[in-house]
This record gives sequence, C-alpha cells and structure tokens, in this order.
Amino acid sequence: MVVPGFAQYGASAKSKAKDAGDPPATPAAPTKEDDKEGKIVGVEIARANGGFLGLSIDGGGFKLSFYNAKKKPVAIDVASGVARWQPQQKKGNELAPLSPSGDGKALASSKVVQPPHIFKVFVTLFNAAGDAVENNRRFPGLSRAQRRRHSALT
Repeated sequence: MVVPGFAQYGASAKSKAKDAGDPPATPAAPTKEDDKEGKIVGVEIARANGGFLGLSIDGGGFKLSFYNAKKKPVAIDVASGVARWQPQQKKGNELAPLSPSGDGKALASSKVVQPPHIFKVFVTLFNAAGDAVENNRRFPGLSRAQRRRHSALT
C-alpha cells in the first residue's frame, strides 16, 4: 500500500504495483479478549435476567453500573432508581435518586454519601412509567461483629 506524502526508498516498480492492487482487509476474527469475562467495579450483584449490577461510590455519590452475563458494560435498561441507606453518623434513612449518567451505562446520584461507608444499601429500579421493576436489592455491608472490630481498629 502506498501512503501519500511518504517516500518509499528502495521500492521497486513491481512492489509498488503489487501494493496498489491489495484487496481490502477482512474484519478480524473475535479474539480471546472478547471471550474473557470483564471486571465489575464495586459490589457485584447478580440480576434475574442473567446480567449484573455494580454498586460503587464515585465522586462522592452512588454509581450503579449495568453489565451483561460476561460482565461487560451495557446500556441501562431502566429509567431511574433510588438508593436508601442508614448512615452511621445520624438517625434515620437517607435517600438518593439515581438518574442516567452521560454515557448511558450507569445510574448515578449527585448526593454525597458521607463516610464511614459501613451500611447496607437498598436499591429500587424504575421503568419509564414509574413502576418498580427491581426492588429491595440488598447490598451487604459489614456485619455487626465486623463493625465492632473495625471501630476498635480506628
């Protein structure tokens, strides 16, 4: 193949003619990279449809990412959601609305989640009509005994 603007030193006329008649490249076959499972960011949760969710704290707020069965990121299949948790530093529950992120592969909240991040989170996902499609997903935090050990170490 001849690249315009670049001189080809030492190339014969025969090789130049051969390069000009190259057939178009065929698409590459799937590699082992495509078959490998991806990595889920945050707490991994299996879904009923065979996919996965990944709950993490990104930029101070919750981020709920969606993955397929091979743990590769996919577009969200819900309209919105809400996260509910009971923080350590005050009484009562906190709620954070989850709305689609810019890339369309996650739901994110702008509400800051104050540390320590030792709690259970309940997530409800809603469709476009506002009906709950997945409810009471429980993302485990530390057990009571683990919390006692953690507080004794800090």
